[in-house]
Amino acid sequence: MTICHQGRTMPTHTQFINWHVAAVLLSIGLLAGCSGVKTYPNTLTKNLHVQTETDSSSLFSTVRAAVSIYGVDADCQLEYEGTVALDESSVAVGIPSDRASYLVFDFSKSSFLANSRSTISYETLLKPAAGRIYDIKVSYIDDIYNVEILETNPGNGAGRHIERRNLSSCKSA
Repeated sequence: MTICHQGRTMPTHTQFINWHVAAVLLSIGLLAGCSGVKTYPNTLTKNLHVQTETDSSSLFSTVRAAVSIYGVDADCQLEYEGTVALDESSVAVGIPSDRASYLVFDFSKSSFLANSRSTISYETLLKPAAGRIYDIKVSYIDDIYNVEILETNPGNGAGRHIERRNLSSCKSA
């Protein structure tokens, strides 16, 4: 039902609410599009099993973890493919096994009372072997971060520790 006021049609309360919701959703969409964070497609066979544990050690701060994935070409140039939020205790990710990937684990801490934010990153070059699984333990506890990567063969319980590799080691990958 519309209400007429001096020859003009006035929007009803429901129409106003619908317009307001549409405006808010449009604003959120525009802000998300401008943030520069692209969600990683994660459509490949899941060969990274990431276990995440974060604790800010304070009620007034939060810690968020994410991994950004970059493709590495033959000239060791990076191409950003997207980011996976590590917001659950276990996240499975699939990266190509036919080339190297550069993984950037970001730990972002926000403090409400101090109105501060900080980010620290752990970066490594990884060339996954076909058919192997990479168990990755990611933690940020009491302002100390750690990333451990263990390569395992699904048919064999034994695994080997994968050392951190700088991008400069790309030529030997």
